Amino acid sequence: MRSLSSLLVLAAAIQLAACEPSGVIEDLGTLGGASSGFGINAAGNVTGGSYLSADPHGGGLHAFRYVDGLGMIDVGVLPPGNISAGQGINSGGLIVGGSFVEGFVPHAFLASATLNLTDLGTLGGEYSNAWDINDQGRITGEASNAAEDTHAFVRTSAGMQDIGTLGGNSSVGRSINESGQVAGESRIGPGQATRAFRFTEGAGMISLGTLPGGTSSTGYGINNSGQVVGQSDTSLIANPSETGSVLSPKFRFKGFVFFGTHAFLWTEGAGMRDLGHLGGGTSLATALNNNGIVVGTSTVADGGSRAFRWTQAEGMVDVNTLLPQKSGWVLITAWDVNDRGQITGEGLHNGAQRAFRYNPPELVN
Repeated sequence: MRSLSSLLVLAAAIQLAACEPSGVIEDLGTLGGASSGFGINAAGNVTGGSYLSADPHGGGLHAFRYVDGLGMIDVGVLPPGNISAGQGINSGGLIVGGSFVEGFVPHAFLASATLNLTDLGTLGGEYSNAWDINDQGRITGEASNAAEDTHAFVRTSAGMQDIGTLGGNSSVGRSINESGQVAGESRIGPGQATRAFRFTEGAGMISLGTLPGGTSSTGYGINNSGQVVGQSDTSLIANPSETGSVLSPKFRFKGFVFFGTHAFLWTEGAGMRDLGHLGGGTSLATALNNNGIVVGTSTVADGGSRAFRWTQAEGMVDVNTLLPQKSGWVLITAWDVNDRGQITGEGLHNGAQRAFRYNPPELVN
């Protein structure tokens, strides 16, 4: 019988290879209860979080790694907690996220290919969470300092670096590309409005502004060209104080859509482009790949939320319209997309919340 450690090494080896997906839409399973997929790498491996029991109060929530042929693997937690979630996964199978270490306080973690978890610490305070990791192993996220202000960070082999704010007391690094550029959001000053930012080593943190008439914006994803996606309120909002992202209630998941905000795509030189919505007035772009595919979630006319895919050629499309008929799925949110066009997120499969992987038809035909 193989030992646990040898099985983990085997899992790490297998996950590096991109296997052909089994269908256009795949239920990634569960560790016992509801599950959500938050990050996907080049090979199609997924990380996220799953409850351990059908009763969300009865068994904890653990980060997972999904690998073709092996299914959903429990990543575990930092001791002594029983709650964790994986937010980002790189091509080497390394996973970052957050895990509760004491009470309701999480610490950022790094899970190795063999699922050994390392506590990444903080900037001097009690809280941290890691949101993304690139293929060089650079990590971005947010952490509290000695003053208990929460700042965006970049972590390298030299440790955790505070990358500052746009003038306020809080910032979050949500996504990092292969050159080390970071997208996120920051308070901008005493009024504490929020702006999406792009951070570049040397140039520092720059505000990306808002959509016309807006007061707040948030950044969620960045690709290797330095394009950024996120959400912004607009001049159509009757009460701007109700919009904009509220930074860091401790250990939220990827984020929330606020009433009336629109998904945007920011490109250097061209600025912020409104990507619209699916009929309900609200949308959030969560990620984009190096081929210009943007994914996210949008409200529809009946008030529900649906996962979307946006391309220059097609505009915003409800991913549910791309599924086989009678699939049993309602896809709610798309959280990440890789360069093969595979999308992960969360949806309802025959009424149960499950992490999904959408595979473009060309990958399965």
